[in-house]
Amino acid sequence: MEERSVREIPVPLLLNQILHAQTYRIMQCMKDVDLKPGQAGCLFILSKEGKLPQKDIAKKLGVKPPSITALLKKLEARGLIIRSQDDQDQRVSWITLSEEGKHYINKIKDMMKEMDEAMFQDVLPEEKLLFRRILLQIRENLMTKEEIESCSIDFKKKCMADLDDEK
Repeated sequence: MEERSVREIPVPLLLNQILHAQTYRIMQCMKDVDLKPGQAGCLFILSKEGKLPQKDIAKKLGVKPPSITALLKKLEARGLIIRSQDDQDQRVSWITLSEEGKHYINKIKDMMKEMDEAMFQDVLPEEKLLFRRILLQIRENLMTKEEIESCSIDFKKKCMADLDDEK
């Protein structure tokens, strides 16, 4: 492609193309480990946070507590999570990663690392750092601090769609 025509491609279009390509690759990775993105998100939350009540997982995924029940049942049936009742309040379910769930997290991390390496092939470390800094600035320009801290808007929408599919 000519340099002039490359300069004419609007940045939002480039970002959209990259996002779609990345999303497709992530979906393929999730398919390889037989997980939906919402399920993988749940596993990553548990790997980061440790033992959590079901309602807290729902909050972190941006869904109502009853909506997450189907997702957790599927993960539990596959042996990826362990559910236990609170000693003081039997209404509270605590969720932790099983050893198999930890194994899945490592597999997904390896796949993501490979994807990152492919994405930044032929990109110098300094360019990668600058690109990251620019993306962080753009995110800060477009999102409130609360939106950034809660998680991405698209991730919440995808999680909701996954939960609706599982009902």
